Amino acid sequence: MNAPHDVHAQLRSLSIPKEQRPRAASRFRGGKAALFVLTAALVVGAGAYYLRPELSAKLGAAVGGVQESKAPELMQVSAGREPQAQAVLTATGKIVSDHRVAVATKVSGQIIALHFEQGDRVEQGQLLARIEDVLYRARRDESAARVERSAANLAFQEVNFARVTGLVASESAPDIEHADAKRALEEAQATLAADRATLDFAKKTLSDCEVTAPIAGVILTRNVEVGDFVAAEGGRGANANAQFAIIADMTKLRVEVDISELDIIRIHKDMPCTVTPDAYKDRQYRGFVMWLDPGANYSKATVQAKVRIENPDEYLRVEGSAQVVFHSEPPREAAPGASTAIWIPTSACLVDASGQTGVVFVAENGRLRRTAIHLGRRLSDKLEVTSGLAVGQSIAQSGLEGLRDGQRIDR
Repeated sequence: MNAPHDVHAQLRSLSIPKEQRPRAASRFRGGKAALFVLTAALVVGAGAYYLRPELSAKLGAAVGGVQESKAPELMQVSAGREPQAQAVLTATGKIVSDHRVAVATKVSGQIIALHFEQGDRVEQGQLLARIEDVLYRARRDESAARVERSAANLAFQEVNFARVTGLVASESAPDIEHADAKRALEEAQATLAADRATLDFAKKTLSDCEVTAPIAGVILTRNVEVGDFVAAEGGRGANANAQFAIIADMTKLRVEVDISELDIIRIHKDMPCTVTPDAYKDRQYRGFVMWLDPGANYSKATVQAKVRIENPDEYLRVEGSAQVVFHSEPPREAAPGASTAIWIPTSACLVDASGQTGVVFVAENGRLRRTAIHLGRRLSDKLEVTSGLAVGQSIAQSGLEGLRDGQRIDR
Protein backbone atom coordinates (compact mmCIF):
# COMPACT_ATOMS: atom_id res chain seq x y z
CA MET A 1 0.00 0.00 0.00
CA ASN A 2 2.99 2.31 0.47
CA ALA A 3 4.25 1.88 -3.13
CA PRO A 4 2.42 4.85 -4.64
CA HIS A 5 3.69 7.12 -1.93
CA ASP A 6 7.26 6.06 -2.58
CA VAL A 7 6.88 6.68 -6.33
CA HIS A 8 5.68 10.24 -5.77
CA ALA A 9 8.60 10.88 -3.45
CA GLN A 10 11.07 9.66 -6.05
CA LEU A 11 9.54 11.89 -8.76
CA ARG A 12 9.77 14.96 -6.55
CA SER A 13 13.43 14.21 -5.96
CA LEU A 14 14.10 14.35 -9.71
CA SER A 15 12.64 17.87 -10.24
CA ILE A 16 14.92 20.99 -10.55
CA PRO A 17 14.58 23.53 -7.79
CA LYS A 18 13.14 26.89 -8.81
CA GLU A 19 16.25 28.81 -7.89
CA GLN A 20 18.31 26.66 -10.27
CA ARG A 21 15.95 26.95 -13.28
CA PRO A 22 16.95 29.39 -16.25
CA ARG A 23 14.91 32.55 -16.57
CA ALA A 24 12.36 32.79 -19.48
CA ALA A 25 13.77 36.09 -20.71
CA SER A 26 17.22 34.59 -21.06
CA ARG A 27 15.88 31.73 -23.12
CA PHE A 28 14.02 34.16 -25.38
CA ARG A 29 17.08 36.35 -25.93
CA GLY A 30 19.25 33.33 -26.76
CA GLY A 31 16.76 32.03 -29.36
CA LYS A 32 16.39 35.45 -30.97
CA ALA A 33 20.16 35.76 -31.37
CA ALA A 34 20.40 32.32 -32.97
CA LEU A 35 17.59 33.19 -35.43
CA PHE A 36 19.32 36.44 -36.41
CA VAL A 37 22.61 34.64 -37.07
CA LEU A 38 20.86 32.05 -39.22
CA THR A 39 19.03 34.73 -41.27
CA ALA A 40 22.23 36.68 -41.88
CA ALA A 41 23.97 33.52 -43.05
CA LEU A 42 21.16 32.81 -45.51
CA VAL A 43 21.30 36.38 -46.93
CA VAL A 44 25.08 36.24 -47.38
CA GLY A 45 24.85 32.85 -49.03
CA ALA A 46 22.18 34.00 -51.47
CA GLY A 47 24.14 37.10 -52.38
CA ALA A 48 27.27 35.07 -52.98
CA TYR A 49 25.32 32.68 -55.23
CA TYR A 50 23.92 35.44 -57.46
CA LEU A 51 27.17 37.39 -57.60
CA ARG A 52 29.39 34.37 -58.19
CA PRO A 53 30.48 35.49 -61.78
CA GLU A 54 31.66 38.90 -60.58
CA LEU A 55 33.34 37.39 -57.54
CA SER A 56 35.10 34.81 -59.71
CA ALA A 57 36.36 37.50 -62.09
CA LYS A 58 37.61 39.67 -59.23
CA LEU A 59 39.17 36.66 -57.59
CA GLY A 60 40.98 35.76 -60.81
CA ALA A 61 42.22 39.33 -61.20
CA ALA A 62 43.35 39.39 -57.57
CA VAL A 63 45.33 36.20 -58.04
CA GLY A 64 47.34 38.10 -60.69
CA GLY A 65 45.97 36.82 -63.95
CA VAL A 66 46.96 33.21 -63.32
CA GLN A 67 43.88 32.04 -65.29
CA GLU A 68 43.36 33.99 -68.56
CA SER A 69 40.06 34.20 -70.48
CA LYS A 70 39.40 32.05 -73.55
CA ALA A 71 41.80 32.72 -76.42
CA PRO A 72 40.18 34.97 -79.08
CA GLU A 73 39.78 33.90 -82.71
CA LEU A 74 42.47 35.54 -84.82
CA MET A 75 42.59 36.52 -88.50
CA GLN A 76 45.47 37.63 -90.71
CA VAL A 77 45.30 41.07 -92.29
CA SER A 78 45.53 41.02 -96.08
CA ALA A 79 45.01 43.45 -98.95
CA GLY A 80 42.22 42.84 -101.44
CA ARG A 81 39.88 44.35 -103.99
CA GLU A 82 36.92 46.44 -103.03
CA PRO A 83 34.08 44.18 -101.79
CA GLN A 84 30.80 43.92 -103.66
CA ALA A 85 28.02 46.38 -103.01
CA GLN A 86 25.35 45.47 -100.52
CA ALA A 87 22.43 43.42 -101.81
CA VAL A 88 19.09 45.24 -101.68
CA LEU A 89 16.79 42.32 -102.47
CA THR A 90 16.99 38.67 -103.54
CA ALA A 91 14.29 36.97 -105.61
CA THR A 92 13.79 33.93 -107.83
CA GLY A 93 12.40 34.02 -111.36
CA LYS A 94 12.17 32.23 -114.72
CA ILE A 95 14.65 32.54 -117.59
CA VAL A 96 12.87 33.60 -120.78
CA SER A 97 14.04 34.30 -124.35
CA ASP A 98 13.10 37.55 -126.05
CA HIS A 99 12.72 35.79 -129.40
CA ARG A 100 10.82 32.50 -129.26
CA VAL A 101 9.50 31.18 -132.59
CA ALA A 102 7.18 28.27 -133.40
CA VAL A 103 8.35 26.66 -136.64
CA ALA A 104 5.32 25.65 -138.75
CA THR A 105 4.82 24.22 -142.23
CA LYS A 106 3.46 26.31 -145.08
CA VAL A 107 2.35 23.34 -147.17
CA SER A 108 0.45 20.15 -146.40
CA GLY A 109 1.96 16.75 -146.87
CA GLN A 110 3.83 13.83 -145.35
CA ILE A 111 7.21 14.31 -143.69
CA ILE A 112 9.88 12.26 -145.45
CA ALA A 113 12.99 13.53 -143.60
CA LEU A 114 13.95 15.28 -140.33
CA HIS A 115 17.33 16.88 -139.73
CA PHE A 116 17.10 18.12 -136.13
CA GLU A 117 16.66 16.92 -132.57
CA GLN A 118 15.50 18.60 -129.41
CA GLY A 119 18.34 20.63 -127.91
CA ASP A 120 20.19 21.16 -131.19
CA ARG A 121 21.66 24.58 -131.92
CA VAL A 122 20.65 25.70 -135.43
CA GLU A 123 21.49 28.61 -137.67
CA GLN A 124 19.08 30.81 -139.58
CA GLY A 125 18.11 29.14 -142.88
CA GLN A 126 19.32 25.68 -141.83
CA LEU A 127 17.29 22.78 -143.28
CA LEU A 128 15.12 21.14 -140.62
CA ALA A 129 12.76 18.83 -142.52
CA ARG A 130 11.47 17.78 -145.93
CA ILE A 131 7.85 17.26 -146.97
CA GLU A 132 6.88 15.02 -149.88
CA ASP A 133 7.02 17.26 -152.97
CA VAL A 134 5.80 15.07 -155.85
CA LEU A 135 2.52 16.97 -156.33
CA TYR A 136 4.14 20.36 -155.84
CA ARG A 137 6.87 19.56 -158.35
CA ALA A 138 4.23 18.52 -160.91
CA ARG A 139 2.37 21.79 -160.39
CA ARG A 140 5.61 23.67 -160.90
CA ASP A 141 6.28 21.87 -164.16
CA GLU A 142 2.70 22.46 -165.37
CA SER A 143 2.98 26.16 -164.63
CA ALA A 144 6.29 26.32 -166.47
CA ALA A 145 4.69 24.73 -169.54
CA ARG A 146 1.85 27.25 -169.44
CA VAL A 147 4.37 30.05 -169.39
CA GLU A 148 6.11 28.68 -172.46
CA ARG A 149 2.77 28.41 -174.31
CA SER A 150 1.81 31.96 -173.34
CA ALA A 151 5.18 33.25 -174.42
CA ALA A 152 4.80 31.58 -177.83
CA ASN A 153 1.31 33.00 -178.28
CA LEU A 154 2.56 36.46 -177.33
CA ALA A 155 5.33 36.24 -179.93
CA PHE A 156 2.77 35.33 -182.62
CA GLN A 157 0.43 38.19 -181.62
CA GLU A 158 3.28 40.67 -181.78
CA VAL A 159 4.11 39.61 -185.36
CA ASN A 160 0.43 39.63 -186.34
CA PHE A 161 -0.09 43.08 -184.85
CA ALA A 162 2.87 44.45 -186.81
CA ARG A 163 1.48 42.89 -190.07
CA VAL A 164 -2.04 44.33 -189.56
CA THR A 165 -0.61 47.72 -188.67
CA GLY A 166 1.25 47.77 -192.01
CA LEU A 167 -1.85 46.77 -193.94
CA VAL A 168 -3.95 49.45 -192.29
CA ALA A 169 -1.27 52.03 -193.06
CA SER A 170 -1.40 51.08 -196.77
CA GLU A 171 -5.20 51.04 -196.66
CA SER A 172 -5.16 47.33 -197.53
CA ALA A 173 -7.05 46.34 -194.35
CA PRO A 174 -9.90 47.90 -192.42
CA ASP A 175 -9.41 49.53 -189.04
CA ILE A 176 -11.43 46.78 -187.32
CA GLU A 177 -8.68 44.27 -188.05
CA HIS A 178 -6.15 46.61 -186.47
CA ALA A 179 -8.28 46.86 -183.33
CA ASP A 180 -8.74 43.05 -183.20
CA ALA A 181 -4.98 42.47 -183.59
CA LYS A 182 -4.24 44.92 -180.79
CA ARG A 183 -6.76 43.18 -178.48
CA ALA A 184 -5.18 39.78 -179.16
CA LEU A 185 -1.74 41.16 -178.44
CA GLU A 186 -2.81 42.63 -175.06
CA GLU A 187 -4.57 39.39 -174.10
CA ALA A 188 -1.40 37.43 -174.87
CA GLN A 189 0.62 39.79 -172.70
CA ALA A 190 -1.85 39.44 -169.80
CA THR A 191 -1.97 35.66 -170.13
CA LEU A 192 1.82 35.41 -170.04
CA ALA A 193 1.95 37.61 -166.91
CA ALA A 194 -0.68 35.45 -165.18
CA ASP A 195 1.10 32.22 -166.08
CA ARG A 196 4.39 33.59 -164.82
CA ALA A 197 2.74 34.50 -161.50
CA THR A 198 1.32 31.00 -161.27
CA LEU A 199 4.79 29.59 -161.92
CA ASP A 200 6.28 31.75 -159.17
CA PHE A 201 3.59 30.48 -156.78
CA ALA A 202 4.32 26.88 -157.73
CA LYS A 203 8.05 27.39 -157.23
CA LYS A 204 7.49 28.93 -153.80
CA THR A 205 5.17 26.11 -152.78
CA LEU A 206 7.75 23.58 -153.91
CA SER A 207 10.50 25.33 -151.97
CA ASP A 208 8.30 25.35 -148.85
CA CYS A 209 8.49 21.58 -148.85
CA GLU A 210 11.90 22.18 -147.30
CA VAL A 211 11.31 23.54 -143.78
CA THR A 212 14.14 25.81 -142.61
CA ALA A 213 14.96 27.58 -139.35
CA PRO A 214 13.58 31.14 -139.36
CA ILE A 215 16.08 32.27 -136.68
CA ALA A 216 19.29 31.07 -135.11
CA GLY A 217 18.83 29.47 -131.72
CA VAL A 218 18.23 26.25 -129.81
CA ILE A 219 15.47 23.72 -130.48
CA LEU A 220 13.33 23.64 -127.32
CA THR A 221 10.72 21.13 -128.49
CA ARG A 222 10.16 18.81 -131.48
CA ASN A 223 6.56 17.88 -132.23
CA VAL A 224 6.77 15.66 -135.36
CA GLU A 225 8.27 12.41 -136.59
CA VAL A 226 9.12 11.05 -140.02
CA GLY A 227 5.91 9.81 -141.65
CA ASP A 228 3.62 12.30 -139.89
CA PHE A 229 1.15 14.23 -142.03
CA VAL A 230 1.28 17.96 -141.48
CA ALA A 231 -1.38 20.43 -142.55
CA ALA A 232 -0.74 24.05 -143.42
CA GLU A 233 -2.74 27.04 -142.23
CA GLY A 234 -4.07 25.55 -139.02
CA GLY A 235 -4.94 22.02 -140.09
CA ARG A 236 -6.96 20.07 -137.57
CA GLY A 237 -7.25 16.41 -136.69
CA ALA A 238 -5.25 13.70 -134.94
CA ASN A 239 -2.89 13.31 -137.90
CA ALA A 240 -2.69 16.97 -138.87
CA ASN A 241 -0.11 19.23 -137.26
CA ALA A 242 1.27 22.51 -138.51
CA GLN A 243 3.94 23.04 -135.83
CA PHE A 244 7.30 21.32 -136.21
CA ALA A 245 9.31 22.77 -133.35
CA ILE A 246 9.98 25.76 -131.10
CA ILE A 247 13.26 27.68 -131.42
CA ALA A 248 14.53 30.17 -128.84
CA ASP A 249 17.16 32.83 -129.50
CA MET A 250 19.78 32.33 -126.77
CA THR A 251 21.54 35.64 -127.33
CA LYS A 252 18.71 37.71 -125.80
CA LEU A 253 17.67 36.29 -122.44
CA ARG A 254 15.94 37.82 -119.45
CA VAL A 255 14.67 36.72 -116.05
CA GLU A 256 11.05 37.42 -115.15
CA VAL A 257 10.74 37.94 -111.38
CA ASP A 258 7.61 38.41 -109.29
CA ILE A 259 8.33 40.92 -106.51
CA SER A 260 6.07 41.65 -103.57
CA GLU A 261 4.25 44.96 -103.74
CA LEU A 262 5.84 45.83 -100.38
CA ASP A 263 9.35 45.48 -101.85
CA ILE A 264 8.83 47.01 -105.29
CA ILE A 265 9.70 50.47 -103.95
CA ARG A 266 13.27 49.21 -103.49
CA ILE A 267 13.63 48.35 -107.18
CA HIS A 268 14.06 50.79 -110.07
CA LYS A 269 14.79 50.66 -113.79
CA ASP A 270 18.45 50.04 -114.81
CA MET A 271 19.22 48.75 -111.30
CA PRO A 272 22.28 46.43 -111.42
CA CYS A 273 21.74 42.75 -110.67
CA THR A 274 23.58 39.45 -110.38
CA VAL A 275 21.87 36.37 -111.87
CA THR A 276 22.69 32.83 -110.67
CA PRO A 277 20.96 29.95 -112.49
CA ASP A 278 19.73 27.09 -110.30
CA ALA A 279 21.20 24.59 -112.77
CA TYR A 280 24.74 26.00 -112.32
CA LYS A 281 25.10 27.63 -108.91
CA ASP A 282 28.83 28.21 -109.48
CA ARG A 283 28.16 30.58 -112.40
CA GLN A 284 27.06 34.21 -112.15
CA TYR A 285 25.88 36.67 -114.82
CA ARG A 286 25.62 40.42 -114.68
CA GLY A 287 22.30 42.05 -115.49
CA PHE A 288 20.06 45.05 -114.96
CA VAL A 289 16.37 45.82 -114.53
CA MET A 290 15.04 46.46 -118.03
CA TRP A 291 11.32 46.78 -117.26
CA LEU A 292 8.89 47.06 -114.36
CA ASP A 293 5.28 46.09 -114.94
CA PRO A 294 3.05 49.18 -114.58
CA GLY A 295 0.30 46.86 -113.33
CA ALA A 296 0.19 44.36 -110.48
CA ASN A 297 -1.15 40.88 -109.87
CA TYR A 298 -3.97 41.37 -107.38
CA SER A 299 -4.34 37.71 -106.44
CA LYS A 300 -0.63 37.29 -105.64
CA ALA A 301 0.07 40.90 -104.53
CA THR A 302 3.16 40.99 -106.76
CA VAL A 303 4.65 43.14 -109.49
CA GLN A 304 6.71 41.61 -112.30
CA ALA A 305 10.21 42.83 -113.07
CA LYS A 306 12.23 41.80 -116.13
CA VAL A 307 15.98 41.56 -115.67
CA ARG A 308 18.21 41.56 -118.77
CA ILE A 309 21.13 39.07 -118.71
CA GLU A 310 24.09 40.87 -120.22
CA ASN A 311 26.41 37.94 -121.00
CA PRO A 312 24.34 34.79 -121.69
CA ASP A 313 26.05 31.53 -122.72
CA GLU A 314 25.23 27.87 -123.34
CA TYR A 315 24.88 27.12 -119.61
CA LEU A 316 21.62 29.05 -119.29
CA ARG A 317 18.39 27.12 -119.73
CA VAL A 318 15.25 28.73 -121.12
CA GLU A 319 12.28 28.15 -118.79
CA GLY A 320 14.75 27.37 -116.00
CA SER A 321 14.89 29.03 -112.59
CA ALA A 322 17.44 31.62 -111.55
CA GLN A 323 18.17 33.66 -108.44
CA VAL A 324 18.42 37.42 -108.93
CA VAL A 325 20.27 39.66 -106.46
CA PHE A 326 19.46 43.36 -106.80
CA HIS A 327 22.42 45.61 -105.87
CA SER A 328 22.49 49.19 -104.67
CA GLU A 329 25.34 49.87 -107.12
CA PRO A 330 26.97 47.90 -109.94
CA PRO A 331 29.21 44.97 -108.91
CA ARG A 332 32.76 45.97 -109.66
CA GLU A 333 35.30 44.04 -111.71
CA ALA A 334 38.79 45.14 -110.86
CA ALA A 335 40.86 46.11 -113.86
CA PRO A 336 44.42 44.76 -114.23
CA GLY A 337 46.79 46.78 -112.06
CA ALA A 338 43.99 48.27 -109.97
CA SER A 339 45.00 49.29 -106.44
CA THR A 340 44.10 47.21 -103.41
CA ALA A 341 43.33 48.15 -99.83
CA ILE A 342 43.06 46.53 -96.41
CA TRP A 343 39.51 45.46 -95.60
CA ILE A 344 38.53 43.92 -92.26
CA PRO A 345 35.15 42.71 -90.96
CA THR A 346 33.17 45.10 -88.79
CA SER A 347 33.30 42.56 -85.94
CA ALA A 348 37.10 43.01 -85.74
CA CYS A 349 36.98 46.73 -84.88
CA LEU A 350 35.50 48.89 -82.15
CA VAL A 351 34.44 51.96 -84.14
CA ASP A 352 34.15 55.26 -82.31
CA ALA A 353 31.24 57.67 -82.59
CA SER A 354 32.78 59.63 -85.47
CA GLY A 355 33.17 56.55 -87.61
CA GLN A 356 36.60 57.75 -88.77
CA THR A 357 38.74 55.87 -86.25
CA GLY A 358 38.52 52.66 -84.29
CA VAL A 359 40.37 50.15 -82.14
CA VAL A 360 41.61 46.67 -82.97
CA PHE A 361 43.53 44.09 -80.92
CA VAL A 362 46.78 43.08 -82.62
CA ALA A 363 48.44 39.80 -81.61
CA GLU A 364 52.14 40.32 -80.77
CA ASN A 365 54.49 38.08 -78.79
CA GLY A 366 51.67 36.02 -77.32
CA ARG A 367 49.65 39.00 -76.11
CA LEU A 368 46.98 41.35 -77.45
CA ARG A 369 47.92 44.97 -78.05
CA ARG A 370 45.16 47.56 -78.24
CA THR A 371 45.84 49.53 -81.46
CA ALA A 372 44.12 52.62 -82.90
CA ILE A 373 43.42 52.67 -86.65
CA HIS A 374 41.97 55.11 -89.17
CA LEU A 375 39.02 54.02 -91.29
CA GLY A 376 37.87 54.86 -94.80
CA ARG A 377 34.83 53.48 -96.59
CA ARG A 378 32.33 50.99 -95.24
CA LEU A 379 30.73 48.51 -97.66
CA SER A 380 28.33 45.86 -96.41
CA ASP A 381 30.05 44.18 -93.41
CA LYS A 382 33.57 45.35 -94.35
CA LEU A 383 35.66 48.32 -93.17
CA GLU A 384 38.51 49.90 -95.14
CA VAL A 385 41.62 50.55 -93.04
CA THR A 386 43.60 53.57 -94.25
CA SER A 387 46.33 53.47 -91.57
CA GLY A 388 47.30 51.67 -88.38
CA LEU A 389 47.47 48.12 -89.75
CA ALA A 390 49.91 46.33 -92.02
CA VAL A 391 49.46 43.31 -94.24
CA GLY A 392 50.44 40.12 -92.43
CA GLN A 393 49.50 41.20 -88.91
CA SER A 394 47.06 39.09 -86.90
CA ILE A 395 44.10 40.67 -85.16
CA ALA A 396 41.21 39.45 -83.04
CA GLN A 397 38.29 38.71 -85.33
CA SER A 398 35.37 39.02 -82.89
CA GLY A 399 34.39 39.38 -79.24
CA LEU A 400 36.39 42.58 -78.74
CA GLU A 401 34.23 43.76 -75.82
CA GLY A 402 35.62 40.98 -73.63
CA LEU A 403 39.29 41.60 -74.50
CA ARG A 404 41.81 43.80 -72.72
CA ASP A 405 45.19 45.30 -73.56
CA GLY A 406 48.04 42.95 -72.68
CA GLN A 407 45.87 39.85 -72.46
CA ARG A 408 47.75 36.61 -73.09
CA ILE A 409 46.72 34.53 -76.06
CA ASP A 410 48.75 31.39 -75.44
CA ARG A 411 46.79 28.42 -76.64
